[in-house]
Amino acid sequence: MLHRSSSAAGVRFLASIKEGRGLKPSARGAGIGKEVGYRWLREKYLDLRRGGKTPAESTAALGFTTSRLLAWEADVDRTDDRHHLRVDVDEEAAFWVSFDAGQSADRGANA
Repeated sequence: MLHRSSSAAGVRFLASIKEGRGLKPSARGAGIGKEVGYRWLREKYLDLRRGGKTPAESTAALGFTTSRLLAWEADVDRTDDRHHLRVDVDEEAAFWVSFDAGQSADRGANA
């Protein structure tokens, strides 16, 4: 199941981080794994940065800092937040055209 940072677990996790509880205890308290926590922190960091906050203001708002910030910072100006395992945009569009026309998911994937 894919959790979102806006879910109840996400809100609990981010609040716990902000209170200074640390990644592991915050993740455990929210019932998620550390990597999900990192994904939510990255998402929130990018939202803050794209909203006009400086790197220092963003980390202060999160209440968290990590060595991953350099990689996150490199993504601030990136406009496509597509997952790295997703197919090319044109291939995805062809799938949806086929699927929306009533074809099965398998036929859409072959399209």
